[in-house]
Parts: sequence; structure tokens; C-alpha cells
Amino acid sequence: MTGKKRFSMITAAALLMVSLTGCAENQIPDLSGDEIQAIGEYVAVTMMKYDINHRSRLMDLTVLDEDYVPEDPTETQEPEEPSGMAPVDDTPVVDSAGKEEQAAVSSYTLEEVAGLPEGVEVAFTERGIYDNYPEEGDFFSLNASAGRKLLVLHFSITNTGEQEQNVDILGSGAVFSVTVNETYTRRALTVMALNDLSAYEGTVAAGEKADAILVIEVDADMAENISSVSLQVRNEDKVHTMKLE
Repeated sequence: MTGKKRFSMITAAALLMVSLTGCAENQIPDLSGDEIQAIGEYVAVTMMKYDINHRSRLMDLTVLDEDYVPEDPTETQEPEEPSGMAPVDDTPVVDSAGKEEQAAVSSYTLEEVAGLPEGVEVAFTERGIYDNYPEEGDFFSLNASAGRKLLVLHFSITNTGEQEQNVDILGSGAVFSVTVNETYTRRALTVMALNDLSAYEGTVAAGEKADAILVIEVDADMAENISSVSLQVRNEDKVHTMKLE
């Protein structure tokens, strides 16, 4: 059945129903446009229901299983437990600055972190407070900023072996930091001195020593009240911490 024919039949049926449902006096009541449209739609639905050539695009809800429950798209699956060791109460969890890491990195020596050859050792000797260093330098002098002092740490580089050794701390990429009174930490200054420990390059004869320094700035008040000093040397994942005093 074509669309035009179906529409004509629907319209005719609608008019027929209107004529058959008159009042007791068999008169056709006056209907508004909306009422006529509603009657036409009702007739159309009724006829389409019995039209064997019509296939509705809507799902017939009567064929659904009454026990079927649609899946909730917002429901999330339970996360799977990660493979490997399950967490337990005594498993330590610390950040990069935690005590567990500090204990682990203690296995590295300063010489290993700084990439020194076997037989070469570094030791702390003394510290000094200066307004400028060296105080009587001919080629190099470092001046403290206003209201601050220079904290200079002195070290010895000793070759305990029987052969001359080349020391190249600069090329190793090691980074030196100094902590004063456990809370004030500064990276060592790069100074224009041949004996700068953080940038040391040179040879040390067998059985000989070389002097080296590290310098940081501290407040003048702190310089008069230093209770502890420690050194940290870091090179990628290797770290060594040394308590100087």
C-alpha cells in the first residue's frame, strides 16, 4: 500500500468515525482542528497496527525478557590488584628525601659518587669564615654579599697509590651541596680557583696531597652560630652524605 493511498484511507476513516459518533440527534459535532488531528492520529495508529506490510522501527517491548536489567554505563569495574608484592604494614613508603633513601645511598662513598680513580681519597680538614677569600689573593678573590659571609670548607685530595692519578671531578658531573645547622642548604659556588673541589681537574702524584675548597654564602648572624655542617654529593642516582662537624 502506497503512502498516498494509506493517507487517504486514514482520512476517510477519521471522517467516518466522526459521523458515527454524533450526538443523540445524529448531528456531527463541531470539532476543532486539534481534535480532528488527534482522531486522525488515533485511527492511523490503529490501522498501522493491523497493516501486515508495516514494519515499525520501534522495538516491541513485549519481547524483552522481564528479568533483563540494562547495564549501567556509569558503573565502573573493580580495579585489579597489581601484580607483584602486596603491600603490608611493615613495608616502608618514603619520598626521595626520606630516611630510607638516605640509608640506601650511604653505601656509596664520596670517591665513587665523584668518579675518582682507585686509591684517591678526599677528606675534610677545616672550615673558615671570611668577608673575602682568599684574603690576599693576587689572581682571584671572592667577596661576600652585603650582610653575608663566606663559609669556606677545606679538603685534602690524597693519592694513596703508587702511581700518579688524574682527578677529573668536573667531568664526572657530581653536584656538591652544603647544609648548615641542619636546615640551611646551599649548592656550592663555582669559583674561579684551580682548587675548587666541585670543578677540580688535575693530577696528583703518588703519595701526595692536593688542597681543595668548597664555598657557600651564609647570613652574618648564622656565621657566628654554626653548630653543624654536612656535605652532600650527588651524581644522577648516586648520593653520599658526609657529616663534617
